[in-house]
Amino acid sequence: MKDLSYSQLLTENRTLGERLQSEPYRICLLSNITVNPLVEILEYALRTEGLNATVTAGDYDNIVQDSARLGKMDAAVVFWEVGNLIDGLHAEHYGMPDSVIDELVRRVETELTLVFSALQNVPLVLFNQFSALTFSCDELRDTALTRIQTRLNDALSDRLTNNVIPVNIDRITCCVGLDASVDYRQFLAAKSLYSISWLRAYADHVSPAFRAIAGKARKVLILDCDNTLWGGILGEDGASNLRMSDLSRPGKAFREVQQLVKGMRSEGILLALCSKNNPEDVDEVLDTHPDILLHKEDFVARKINWRDKASNLREMAAELNLDLDSFVFVDDSDFELGLVSEELPEVAVLKVPSHLPDYPPAIRQLRSQFFTLSQSAEDARKTEMYRAETGRSSAKKEYDSIEDYLRSLELQVELMWDSAIPAERVAQLTQKTNQFNLTTRRYTEADIKRFASDERHVICAFTVRDRFGEYGVTGVVILLLDQGRSSASIDSLLMSCRVLGRNIEFSVFDAIADTLCVQNIRFLTAEYLRTPKNSQVSDYFDKVGMRLDLDDGNRKAYSLELEKYQFKKPDYIEVSPHAG
Repeated sequence: MKDLSYSQLLTENRTLGERLQSEPYRICLLSNITVNPLVEILEYALRTEGLNATVTAGDYDNIVQDSARLGKMDAAVVFWEVGNLIDGLHAEHYGMPDSVIDELVRRVETELTLVFSALQNVPLVLFNQFSALTFSCDELRDTALTRIQTRLNDALSDRLTNNVIPVNIDRITCCVGLDASVDYRQFLAAKSLYSISWLRAYADHVSPAFRAIAGKARKVLILDCDNTLWGGILGEDGASNLRMSDLSRPGKAFREVQQLVKGMRSEGILLALCSKNNPEDVDEVLDTHPDILLHKEDFVARKINWRDKASNLREMAAELNLDLDSFVFVDDSDFELGLVSEELPEVAVLKVPSHLPDYPPAIRQLRSQFFTLSQSAEDARKTEMYRAETGRSSAKKEYDSIEDYLRSLELQVELMWDSAIPAERVAQLTQKTNQFNLTTRRYTEADIKRFASDERHVICAFTVRDRFGEYGVTGVVILLLDQGRSSASIDSLLMSCRVLGRNIEFSVFDAIADTLCVQNIRFLTAEYLRTPKNSQVSDYFDKVGMRLDLDDGNRKAYSLELEKYQFKKPDYIEVSPHAG
């Protein structure tokens, strides 16, 4: 986006809008200043990511009223500028009596309550924190404006709900620079405070939230070794001369990178290695080098050989059962990165900066590629869960048939219902799961909690374990009951790729059908909505015995009389008693 002029961006945005055929993702801007250029800028930023964004702007300085008549929107973005809470406040706040300030703050606090109530059912709300920076940056003491900012941000914090992400816009201003961020001439003429450069930076800053809800967050960070994970070339310099400690200037940069990467692992980001090296030499460094912070157990996959890296990444994707567009690859070689970009354009790449002090900041910036809306307790255990799959793969080779192997796993499925479900993890699954996902509807944590408390919705989440360990919460079924509670429809049915190929989906469907029958629900309907990634489940409802009523190519509709359902009951899967 930085390489395009604003007029070029407008043209490209229109072209992208005509090309994208997916369901529009509707975003509304609510603001007490003029931010109309952000409509096209944000649309373009999201459309380049494959999200068919349609952005509309509310009326100027009409946040409360616009929020009340928002209708069904997928997301809202709120600009509430302190300097324009009342006309001229940016200049008149000097010497303003405390009583007037108190009255103004109380009024806005009341309006905040009204806006949060109106936006409670919007799946995602980005709410800019109150900022006085543009009008108080050179003040040695707090001004009335900065005191108002502090009090309103406290009020904002008190009202935050699960569907709201507070956005610290001062960070954006710091990155762009104050002089380049603000257009005071346009503010005086049309209340348009922020420059095009700042609005572009804002769109880039908030895009990860929209990527996450669209299931486009990256999952795996893959590192080369030589001059990437550490300084130096192992095969030439030897292990003892590798640089990754604080004792040398280049070593400090690589050590900080390792610290950052290890922190990313603890947040649920999967780590892998892909390097042209002798595997036993790399293993020795990972096992015994006194300065290394990352060890073999920190990586879910390692491709250490002399083959081309594009082929290695393809194999890694197959072994992890993940799509290539979930990968970020870091290397110091233009040749290697060029090959990967040419053969695997879905993979995001980062070249190690030639100026080493720029390397840790570049890794920090990568974190936005992996942004998720919710954090769950399972994130910290994700690496161990994937590594357990290595043991399962080895054990699989010992059996002549898949049935014997599955029986040996001692599979156990535990069901959780409605209020007992971990809402943050269920939201993550709806946002991240692409392959085994019948409708690919994305939901936030706030959505899931609302469904769990709604009598017409039934949510089932399930955990899986076997003799190798726990997979964690790996699947979700969301049902919508009709008004008379005589029929139900499947809104969402999805399962993590980590438990595919075990027939767990049939045991879970058995449990759902049994639960509905117990509740005297006679009919079940469902649909399969085709996406570029879920073709493997295109016949799932056929396999469980539902009747195909409609197939228009991109959508299949199904129905089932539950009393006629033929239970599959795989005898090697133990399902805990349900409590619907």
